[in-house]
Amino acid sequence: MPDPAPPYLTVELRHRIGALQIDVNFQLSQPWTILFGPSGSGKTTILRAIAGLLRPAHAHISADQSFTLVDTQAGVFLPPHKRAIPLAPQQPSLFPHMTVRENLNYGAGRSLDANLLSTFRIEHIADKRPADLSGGEAQRATLARAIALRGSRLLLLDEPFTGLDLNLRDGLIANLLAWQQRHHTPILSVTHDIAEAFQLNAEVIKLSDGRIIAQGPAATVLAEERARLLAQLTYPAESPASPAPAPV
Repeated sequence: MPDPAPPYLTVELRHRIGALQIDVNFQLSQPWTILFGPSGSGKTTILRAIAGLLRPAHAHISADQSFTLVDTQAGVFLPPHKRAIPLAPQQPSLFPHMTVRENLNYGAGRSLDANLLSTFRIEHIADKRPADLSGGEAQRATLARAIALRGSRLLLLDEPFTGLDLNLRDGLIANLLAWQQRHHTPILSVTHDIAEAFQLNAEVIKLSDGRIIAQGPAATVLAEERARLLAQLTYPAESPASPAPAPV
């Protein structure tokens, strides 16, 4: 039996956001991992802490077992631009004065990989500015800009496929998996979509109220949710009975 892959990210995090107390401890070693849970369970906050976009109350986060990103006890906090861990947020985020191509070039730092335009199906908007894009187009361009960054240790994607029609989502997932196989860059993404988790064949970290309640393959961790969803699709709730006719 082969030895398990060494972790490329280790996270110990305790932080309060409003009424939610986040307390998690996990390691990542699989090519694609999903943070899965309902809204308000702490998924986005965890991504922001890894990316360096918030200062946690208590954390020790390291990449590749020896590269420390955060160590609150030692007073270490590496700024985001030194982490090489881009985050594609849930809401599109592009420089408004630049075209899509210019946004991607900025992320790449040098000549853009032309395949990214086709990977995200944005060739036709490459020379448009964000104000002229639809929501879905801006979302795909934001994803592409995060992935354009060269030398990334890890990609963080927050609800990357939300709001996209199923055919487009399925195509983007296939393209991203192919891209990942070529570049060997691990991905940590957020979703509450069961079908997405199964389609990615991902490792899943299941969250509830800021705590990890399970971690493992999607088929194992989300078995209960999958069975419930299939039951809903197979046995739809019966329509209310029609009222009896009034007596004549």
